[in-house]
Amino acid sequence: MPISVADFILFCERSIDGMRASISRLDDDTVNAQPPLPEPNSPYQLVTHALAACEWWTSHIICGHPTARDRDSEFVSTGSVVQLSMRADDVVARLRELRPELEAATELSHAARTSIPLDAEWTVGTALIHAYEELAQHLGHLEITVDLVTTR
Repeated sequence: MPISVADFILFCERSIDGMRASISRLDDDTVNAQPPLPEPNSPYQLVTHALAACEWWTSHIICGHPTARDRDSEFVSTGSVVQLSMRADDVVARLRELRPELEAATELSHAARTSIPLDAEWTVGTALIHAYEELAQHLGHLEITVDLVTTR
């Protein structure tokens, strides 16, 4: 049985809810704090990157919408807990809005520039899984980072 776009969105929302829960433990200083690690990212930067990556894969790579994404700026971004929570709300709303287009997609609108294991071709399915993967892996990263910045 194939995974539906509704399933995909449900699990993306669960990861985003986990990000919201993690950042709710922070204030505007700690959301921007970097843990004591080599080349660290703040919680704000991690969430900003994960949300942007998910939206980029779904909206741009699959659905073909224009993008102004600046990946490098995600890793130097700063802001408030409220701003980050609002950005999470925007991405959830965008995923819901894109649902009909994602369901209708049969091929990628733009070529994926990232390699995939086993030298397989990127498909709509692999792009969806990767969009979710970005959220899930960075949620775990975020949870550890929040622990580190709140125990300093």
